[in-house]
Amino acid sequence: MRIDDTRLVLGFGLTGAACLVIPLVVGVVTGHPAGGAIVGLGAWLVAARAIADPAGVSTPYMLGGVVSVGVGTFLGVLLSGHNWLMVLVASLVGALGVFVRPVGITPALALLLTASNPLPVDPVRHTGLQLLGGLLSTAMLTAPWPWRRTRPLAATLEEAAHALAALAEAAPSADPHQWDELRRKAAAALRKARTTRMSWQQRSRAAEKTAAALRRVFYEIVALRGLCTALRRQAPDAEEKVGLQELADSIAHALRSFMANCSPVPGVDFTARVDDFRAERPHEERELLVVVLLRQIAHSADRIREALSGAWDAAREMCAPGFTLPALPARPRLSFDDPQVRHALRVFLGTAFASLIIVFYRPAFPHWLVIAVLVTLQPTYGETRARVWARVGGSTVGAIISAGILTFAPGHWVLVPLIGLAAALAFGLSSVHHAYWATFMTMCVLLLIDFQVPQTAKVAESRVVLTILGGLIALACTRLLWPRGETVRLADRVARMLAAHAAATRTLGQVSRGKAAAEKGVDQIGKAALAADVVTGSLGYVAHEPGGSAPRAIEEAVEAAQRVRDDLMTLTSVLHEEPGEGGPVPEVLDMVADRLEAAAEAVQTGEPHEFTGDVDERLADVSASLGGLAERRLAELDEDPKDTRTEVRRALLRTTAVDQALRSLRDDAARLCEAATS
Repeated sequence: MRIDDTRLVLGFGLTGAACLVIPLVVGVVTGHPAGGAIVGLGAWLVAARAIADPAGVSTPYMLGGVVSVGVGTFLGVLLSGHNWLMVLVASLVGALGVFVRPVGITPALALLLTASNPLPVDPVRHTGLQLLGGLLSTAMLTAPWPWRRTRPLAATLEEAAHALAALAEAAPSADPHQWDELRRKAAAALRKARTTRMSWQQRSRAAEKTAAALRRVFYEIVALRGLCTALRRQAPDAEEKVGLQELADSIAHALRSFMANCSPVPGVDFTARVDDFRAERPHEERELLVVVLLRQIAHSADRIREALSGAWDAAREMCAPGFTLPALPARPRLSFDDPQVRHALRVFLGTAFASLIIVFYRPAFPHWLVIAVLVTLQPTYGETRARVWARVGGSTVGAIISAGILTFAPGHWVLVPLIGLAAALAFGLSSVHHAYWATFMTMCVLLLIDFQVPQTAKVAESRVVLTILGGLIALACTRLLWPRGETVRLADRVARMLAAHAAATRTLGQVSRGKAAAEKGVDQIGKAALAADVVTGSLGYVAHEPGGSAPRAIEEAVEAAQRVRDDLMTLTSVLHEEPGEGGPVPEVLDMVADRLEAAAEAVQTGEPHEFTGDVDERLADVSASLGGLAERRLAELDEDPKDTRTEVRRALLRTTAVDQALRSLRDDAARLCEAATS
């Protein structure tokens, strides 16, 4: 959400404020202001969950927040007065929120607020009123308001489809620099669709099927680019005669219509054009090779349309989503090597330390200390440091304003609009900067607590001091507890990335021999992409570690790895339909895999890396085999012009199409090895 998205900012701000103001007004009118404040507090705890993705928040996700509030309030009632037990339980609940993102810190906040403040009503009524407030927020924030019509998940997928459309349009004629830029944008759009803020709608099968179809289209467009480049080199005049750009435009039109109206769009009959082109040309070796490339382009375009048509129903469901039950989270793999596990341990230890300070020193309004630790701790030191300054600065400003208001002890009817104004600004500006959220939500919560149990300006002073202390604890946790874990493991992760790309390359060698299915090659390329994502994530963590900086060569290695996967995707697309004896192609792939494996070992051991295998010699054999295969195929055509199912023809199709991709793979793999081992 951006600040220039005024409809979303204004709508979310006013709706979030209404969740708090409505119960306060009802409480004052009915003569139960404390009860109205309890309902408002429950509404705030649940509504705060929506700030990550206000327009895309779903009913099941918000109902999960209501359950979290109920559990946290129940635990708070049980643990009230049992300080040592509260230390353990609060720490465990806070760490659990790291593993189960839909839970988050909501139950921990409810636990601390309940256990640390005197209840104005009996525990059962208190719990019930807070749950009522949570249900109010759920109903208000998930109602079909105009500002929620954006549906970020569907919009994100549509953005990815448009990025792919631009990539498809550029495939035939874009210069390398423009193509690389468009490919990066398309890849980023697909990653954004995969990593959109967690919501239950995102976990639906329709969303997964739609996103998978767009990823398949991305692979095919990359393959299409390689084929178009080869065609331009061998027959520049063929591109205009068959209307290659028109084919690309039709694919782009289908992609732009995919999420817009969810209806299949008929494309250009490119196969018929290729047949007409072939009929007009002499059956010479060069002309035959050109036709082979054109047919591979037609196959790639057909696979793109098949992918979009296969996901049409899923896309239609995405455009009109219904109520879906949340999926159970996958069981986490507990490993200290996992940054999520280390972050959970930081949260556990930081919360426990803050709780121990409360037990021994008994500060006024102690819950603010633990809450400050919970909301400030981030996975990396740099992110935590940025959050600390925003939190401390915002809380200080908000507390000073609240202290001035509380000094005059205004009545309930004055507090209601002030709380509404603070809530509207907090929810509306939460996406701009965390400091705005900290400032206005501090005002909102402090005034809300005063609405429930009258307070003095001392609560604001304590809030500032405890927030600063909590921020220092959070900084200490991320600075002292495994602050450079990613830097230490970077070499190992780079070696795994190289090994994964080597495995994908070797698997394609097996595919070209007919000993493995093309789907296995796609799976291996996906695993290689995940290994590269791990390195990219490590680079992000390293940048925030104290004194941490990754060599520029590692970033270059990640970029080269992307190019290697592009080459492998092109090869996979070509080998998809015609596996079998590939001549020297499997040997070339094995040699490239050997180079990548040797580079992985060099990175792991720290020893110098030397290139192995004469890939150029085998590539020359590939080029030489083209002429022989073409001559054999021409001989077959002389005997039987209608015979199109021979092994020679299949080998010719493969070898012609993969020649350019193999040469590109050789160069990109060399750059990857050089960057990773420098």
